[in-house]
Amino acid sequence: MLNKFNESVKAYHHALEINNKSPECHFNLASAYNDLALFKEAIKHYIKSIDLDDKNLDAYLCLGSVYEQIQQTQKAQNVYERALMLDAENTRA
Repeated sequence: MLNKFNESVKAYHHALEINNKSPECHFNLASAYNDLALFKEAIKHYIKSIDLDDKNLDAYLCLGSVYEQIQQTQKAQNVYERALMLDAENTRA
């Protein structure tokens, strides 16, 4: 399973070499890093994804989840509050 995520990381890095402005590639790369428990890298790419598309609710929710995993609850709360501004009815935030 780890090999699958490592291959995903390589593929998304390659895609970002072609188009560094793709919020989807940053989001997917962040998710692969998260699956590999490389939280610092996951955070970096979730934030980049949000910078490129600040309406991506999933990116906010995933970023908040990573912050929770690394015990940064205040940062998680801040991110979830931003997610609720996008969708006040969302039960995951």
